[in-house]
Amino acid sequence: MKAFLNIVLAGSLAATSASILVADDTATQSTPTTPAQAEPAGTAPVAPKAPKPERGERMGRGKKSEAVAGGAKVGEAAPNFTLKTTDGKDWSLSDAKGKVVVLEWVNPNCPVCVRVSSDGTVANTVKGCKDQYPDMVYVAINSSAAQPDSLEATGSYLAKHKLELPALLDADGKVGLMYGAKTTPHCYVIDAAGVLVYQGAIDDNQSGSGKTNYVVNAVAQLKAGEKVSPSETKPYGCGVKYKK
Repeated sequence: MKAFLNIVLAGSLAATSASILVADDTATQSTPTTPAQAEPAGTAPVAPKAPKPERGERMGRGKKSEAVAGGAKVGEAAPNFTLKTTDGKDWSLSDAKGKVVVLEWVNPNCPVCVRVSSDGTVANTVKGCKDQYPDMVYVAINSSAAQPDSLEATGSYLAKHKLELPALLDADGKVGLMYGAKTTPHCYVIDAAGVLVYQGAIDDNQSGSGKTNYVVNAVAQLKAGEKVSPSETKPYGCGVKYKK
């Protein structure tokens, strides 16, 4: 009888131990994720780091550079420059120091430029300026290097229209861009002190009979000691054909 009770008691203890082990294993498997492991509510995802730029980009290589037209400013000193004349000589703005200077951008291929030369507008402008200042200098500049034949024809173009002017070739366009020349013709008046006092159209004859020659007007006002007005107008004509 005592042996029987020992057997029953041993079986009961074994069953209890098995039950405890199963309970512990189940608890371990069903443990929920702790708050530290979970993604906090409302937290924005972390953006991935941007890749480092290639060495060429950091060095600034491969970027397209854009030519930006400058622009001489009325009321400021006119930028000095040196260009070759049609006969191969150097001509600098500083050569005309102490004199009134007029710069006119030209292009033999531009019908508007041809018109103001053939109808006497340019000749009358030169005469009107020299009536005020006999020693003034009137200069023609061609920056239309995108039309090589235009550069080559500059000298003969002026001779054909009986314009005895220094003819300068701005083959790389640097002077035109420096001054901001936009059209042919586009004119600039520089006083004896080297200050730009007028820039714009040669006159108001864009589409009809002109009444005011802006260039002669500016030079006459300089002679009279008056402030140049208008000091700026919108130039008309063909766009300057800068080299691309």
